[in-house]
Amino acid sequence: MVLRDKNGSVLVSIDDHMLDKTYSAAAHTHHALEISCVVDGAGSYCIGGSSYDLKPGDVVIINNTEPHELVLNETECFRHIVIHFDPSFIWNSLSNDIDYNFLLVFYERGPNFSHRLDRDNPATARIFNLILEILHEYKERRLCYELIVKIKLQTIFTEIIRNYDYIDRNKVVKPLSGEDILHLNTVIRYIDNNLDGDLRLSELSALVHISPAYFSTLFKRFNGVSPVEYIIHKRIQRAIELIRTTQMNLTEIAMACGFNNGTNFYKAFRKVTGRTPASYRRYNDKVIEK
Repeated sequence: MVLRDKNGSVLVSIDDHMLDKTYSAAAHTHHALEISCVVDGAGSYCIGGSSYDLKPGDVVIINNTEPHELVLNETECFRHIVIHFDPSFIWNSLSNDIDYNFLLVFYERGPNFSHRLDRDNPATARIFNLILEILHEYKERRLCYELIVKIKLQTIFTEIIRNYDYIDRNKVVKPLSGEDILHLNTVIRYIDNNLDGDLRLSELSALVHISPAYFSTLFKRFNGVSPVEYIIHKRIQRAIELIRTTQMNLTEIAMACGFNNGTNFYKAFRKVTGRTPASYRRYNDKVIEK
């Protein structure tokens, strides 16, 4: 279930995962930011160098650079709801000087930060319920559900900023200017439309007439990853879509996503998803059969 921008790019996606003891995936990253909650079951989340036990009611937040791995208890069935959203969802859809603060919990964390929100904080239960409400809006798809999803996500960000001591408040916050937003959108749109081509930093910065160094700094500050990392993640996202929706062989998919050889495709796919392209296809085929 996804929300797309006017150009068709995915801004927000939500998945209701029902997993059992057969589930297995190595540590992986993805280009989107993540908020998830545990509805049923137990297990643990390994995120970077930290490990968190999980139980119903827990809420977890992960940025787009942190390898993470979900490990289930053998006897448990596990249900969790996962929301992924592009950083541009924040800096495109909001419009005043405090907007960038919504990204601080992902990019500018203080010493008290925890990926699993404090269980004893009353705001955690409110955030958990907001995630359930977002899932309900996606399923019902009533009039203006997209706006409701946006409002509820913004409410979640506000709850985290207001009620948890997770942000380094000494960081200087400079909001995006209208010109910066235009530059980022121009480049991101170009990347999305040319994933099968040879995308170079010098070419991308020239599109918006700024230096490669300044462009790299601007891009990473508001997307969490460098332009090169972003391109790799978007190519893998495109490859996943092709695996799910076409019968193209893996070599054809690699070429369609801008990888010049199968070895580079294999390495990038495994690093991002925790699976090989072939195992991902087998897993997808099994899900379809069910």
